[in-house]
Amino acid sequence: MSNELFDYFKERYSKNNDKDATLDQMNHQRVKNTISKLCKKYLTQAGQVFKFEVSLKDLPYAIVAIEEEPLKSMYDIVQISETLFVANLKEISFG
Repeated sequence: MSNELFDYFKERYSKNNDKDATLDQMNHQRVKNTISKLCKKYLTQAGQVFKFEVSLKDLPYAIVAIEEEPLKSMYDIVQISETLFVANLKEISFG
């Protein structure tokens, strides 16, 4: 009987971990997509600056997202305070 109870809790716990991981991935993608969309909207020419703030609950996702493609290759994004970021469009040089 105790093995059945252990198996039940083990299965339930592992399903919750899967749900948490899925939710975590969804939140990460949502934050990354939002940053990307806003940068595309507000950074259309070299030299423009876009300052944005991220909520504390989304901060871990933002910190990871700014180091991922395509954000990393298109924009210089720097964290200037706990929740504030500054983004610049990277200049592309040919030659």
